Amino acid sequence: MDIGERLFSLRSKTGESLQQVADKVGVSKAHVWELEKGRSKNPSFDLVRKLAAHFGVSVDVLNGDASEPDKKDMAVDRIHRGLEELSERDRGIVEQMIEAMRNKSTSDV
Repeated sequence: MDIGERLFSLRSKTGESLQQVADKVGVSKAHVWELEKGRSKNPSFDLVRKLAAHFGVSVDVLNGDASEPDKKDMAVDRIHRGLEELSERDRGIVEQMIEAMRNKSTSDV
């Protein structure tokens, strides 16, 4: 699997459009599409690093030197990354919500 196929697979798992990924990493939609289709085979290291950070994977995953995480692991990592951007107060609220959901799910059993 080449970098384009891995990029497409990661984008599919997150359910993002080409435009959403392009906006997040600061390139054009066409450039992301060209990478996925293998028409642009030598992205800059900076772009590969940004794509890896965006999807929450290591550069090794995009290079094919490490296995790709499954959809569930990617979703959990994405939630964790989002927490870092919240204030301490908001992180506390999210933590309380998660705890309430855990308690509800165990009481439903």
